[in-house]
Amino acid sequence: MSHEAATRSGVLTLLGYLAARAPRDAFDELVVRARSDELDPRAHQELERARKLALSVDRRIRDLERRKNELALLIGTVRDLAEQQDLEALLTAVVRRSRLLLHLDTAWVTLFDENGGTRVGAADGTISDIDVASHAASWDGSATLGMVGGAPVWTSDCAGSEGVRLLAHPDWLVDQEELRALFAVPLRVGDRAIGVLYGGDRVSRSFTAYEVSVMTSLGDYASSAVERLQARDEARGRLAEMTDEVERLRAREHGERGAAASGSRLLDLVLRGADAHAFAAAAAVELGGSVELRGEDDRTVACSGPHSGPQGKADEEKLAEAVFTARAEHRIVRFGNEATVASLRVGDEDLGALVVRCPNRPSGPDTLVLRHVLQAATVLATLNRGAESVDRRLRDEALEESINGFPTTKRRQRGLQQRLGLDLGRRYAVIVVRADAGEHKRLATWASTFVWLRGGARTIHDGHLIMLMPHDDPGELAREVMQRLGETLGRPEPVGAALARGGFDGLAASYQGALSCLEALVALGRQDTAATMDELGFVGMLLGGNPDAAAFIEQRLGPIIRYDEERSTGLAATLEAYFAAGSSPTHAADALQVHPNTVARRLERVSQLLGPQWQQPGPALEIQLALRLRKVTEFLEGRSAVDRSSDGVR
Repeated sequence: MSHEAATRSGVLTLLGYLAARAPRDAFDELVVRARSDELDPRAHQELERARKLALSVDRRIRDLERRKNELALLIGTVRDLAEQQDLEALLTAVVRRSRLLLHLDTAWVTLFDENGGTRVGAADGTISDIDVASHAASWDGSATLGMVGGAPVWTSDCAGSEGVRLLAHPDWLVDQEELRALFAVPLRVGDRAIGVLYGGDRVSRSFTAYEVSVMTSLGDYASSAVERLQARDEARGRLAEMTDEVERLRAREHGERGAAASGSRLLDLVLRGADAHAFAAAAAVELGGSVELRGEDDRTVACSGPHSGPQGKADEEKLAEAVFTARAEHRIVRFGNEATVASLRVGDEDLGALVVRCPNRPSGPDTLVLRHVLQAATVLATLNRGAESVDRRLRDEALEESINGFPTTKRRQRGLQQRLGLDLGRRYAVIVVRADAGEHKRLATWASTFVWLRGGARTIHDGHLIMLMPHDDPGELAREVMQRLGETLGRPEPVGAALARGGFDGLAASYQGALSCLEALVALGRQDTAATMDELGFVGMLLGGNPDAAAFIEQRLGPIIRYDEERSTGLAATLEAYFAAGSSPTHAADALQVHPNTVARRLERVSQLLGPQWQQPGPALEIQLALRLRKVTEFLEGRSAVDRSSDGVR
């Protein structure tokens, strides 16, 4: 066979192999046979070159087919990811497709949570038990992201490789899976990182540029799909919230219409002249429980419905406390799970309270219906107001005039006392509290209930709230006022108090005493204290705005002075000598030139008159101060008498 014929025949055979997709060995066998046929060396060289070209073409064809298949698989992956409607299913598809595309042994994806940690979202091809819902607290997601960065990283061998540090992979997972080669692609949405896609092999292998590109594309597709699902879930959540809000508004509108209808029916009933009992019965039907109307004096005006009263004295006391709180603070108060108490008020005038019990509703009556019932009940209370409310306003006005020192004539004084309408023969307490300009109305509203329920009077005068109430212990009443007023204002306020002495004529002086006590507390910086001038002692007298030495002497030495005047004894002089002698009865006896037993008997009488605590450091100091003030006062009075006598002689 000629050279040209042999070469042509070999080329045709190689083309046939290419068309038939023959294995590589077939190409090599053709060259071997040509050598055995002892071809011309030049023909043999051309045949060898043709073989190499054929193998190159075969390789290219195979690469193109492989890439075509991988591209089809990648397109199928994108379609698969786009069709997923659940985040868990999406992540599962991502890791499964990752294994298929890169022929990996295992793959998993981790997501960053809001606390900076990571969790395994899905895994495929693992031999260990990975809980995809668990969090790895020791696996810092932010550190992982910082090491991985914004580009994919990989290593052919985890053991002793720098790639271990770069990948920042979870060691516990790599060890359990016995992985050697590892690949990591960060999942990002814009500038925000959401997780990392991992792939691994249990044998050492290198990753080609094409594989890196495929894995990167898959990470991008997965990130977009995750963002889409998260955005969809967020939109669905917002839609659900908006739907709930619409339903809530519809329910509220329906409730408001029903409540307004209830209020209209009750208001029509009131305007048609229905009495309190008929109103209570109708209100009980609207509220679905029992209704009790209480008047300005806290007495029950009308009651209707089942379970209309508290059970037992303890419950009655708790209910009375709830009623007082509701009226004093002008708000709705829950009495355990049994009753709801609301005040009836017009402006700052307290008209009473409404007590509602709904045994079938542990949470109480419908708030919207209750609001309309209260409006109708307030109209009823306003229409039924009697002369008592007028008397209370007159009483408050009379207190205002009394503390100003009016009137000047006996006739006007009798008229003012009649308007005040209080039996000042009883023990009354005068309470004084600071009233800032912006809180006058609030304080007046609170005080109206607090005072009127106790049968007293109140007024706002010269920047102070003044209350006059029957009570045996002004200090105890002052502390109660401080506690309740503090709950209303949300802060402590100092309270000054004094016992009303001297009947009607002494009201102005008693007010000044309580005011001085308040000023002393302010000067001492005691914003959380309530006291009387007696309790403050000489400190109060010195710091008060209107010090009254005579009152202080009377408070500390009154019983001693009166005893000496009635029996011509010398208890006051004995006390002076006793204190001057350093509290020594023997030395006091020497100074008085009497027997020590006489001093001892006199000191026993002092204990009977002043109480057994008079020798304690505090009381003893105040008694000594009172003795000195009395001595100075007597000296000044004597000096004034001498001056008046001298003026008469001239």
